[in-house]
Amino acid sequence: MHVRSLRHLHLRNLVTERLAFEDGVTALVGPNAAGKSNVLEAIVLGTTGTAAAGRVTESLRFGVDQGFVRVELETAGGEHVVEVGLAPGRKVIRLDGQVVRAIDLATLGGVVLVAPEDVDVILGPPARRRAFLDHVVGRLSLRYALMLREYQRVLEQRNALLRGAADSALFGPWDERFVALGEDVAALRRRAVSSLAQHAAAAYDAVAGEPQGFDVALDAVSDHSDLAAALAATRSAERARGATLVGPHRDELRITLDGRLVQTFGSRGEARTAALALRVAERTLLEARHGRAPLLLIDDVHAELDERRRAFLMDLAALAPQAIVTGTEAPPAAARVWHIADGRVETAHGAPVVAHDGGR
Repeated sequence: MHVRSLRHLHLRNLVTERLAFEDGVTALVGPNAAGKSNVLEAIVLGTTGTAAAGRVTESLRFGVDQGFVRVELETAGGEHVVEVGLAPGRKVIRLDGQVVRAIDLATLGGVVLVAPEDVDVILGPPARRRAFLDHVVGRLSLRYALMLREYQRVLEQRNALLRGAADSALFGPWDERFVALGEDVAALRRRAVSSLAQHAAAAYDAVAGEPQGFDVALDAVSDHSDLAAALAATRSAERARGATLVGPHRDELRITLDGRLVQTFGSRGEARTAALALRVAERTLLEARHGRAPLLLIDDVHAELDERRRAFLMDLAALAPQAIVTGTEAPPAAARVWHIADGRVETAHGAPVVAHDGGR
């Protein structure tokens, strides 16, 4: 995927409302709080229909409750326009003028954002790792995304029954649907984790310069191949706690280095390398799925990264058909350098950067 232009209104602190992008590496340079990350988040919102961090409404400028983002894209399937309109309690996504869902945009090829917050995937709670896994698998498989959404709906309904005084007979249809969806979700996850682990291990070794025994595995709390039996075995405990205690929603992504959990025993540097390896694996899988490399976004390339990891990222950006990199100084691989201050983007010569789209 290549992004050709970005237009927006009322996104965070951004003043420059139209930007034009070219192939190669574009560096967006400026001090902290200048708006560098906001440009990347606007691109993520415009290409995926979802916010890079937090709720979509938090993408808007403080005190404003309406806005939009519009991106022109070039993909393996042709040129497209994505528009995302934001209003109180409402988000409308249009692809080439037609209203679509966020999950429908995954077919375009995608974008991979490498950010300092990625370390939370490694060091954060299990829910953070599950969210990362579901994010990746959902972009590789529309079937998975739809199935997971239905599974979560059924899970919520089942939990509501458990919290109430529902008759046991009412659980039958929900249990049946829960088991069917849960077993399919688990099977797709297992296949995806196998591929993810292979590519992530290769990326980790490339950063480290030698084999490190990095591994990613799915740690299930129950036997998903016989989820019905697992439900029956936990029925009393579920009633007592008012929650479904087995199923893919309880799975953990186990990330280890030489057999030891990185979350518990790894250094901060190892955790950052692990997070970077996962993003590289995500990028590799998306490229294989769509036959074209995804847009690469690298936020704050100097944040807590040593020279080896920065060099690896810059090599990755230089090889990408298109990459946008932010930092406090321009990387050597940049084909063009923009400067940003107080949300206003300019070229290295002080000229404004605008999209030549005829003002559409």
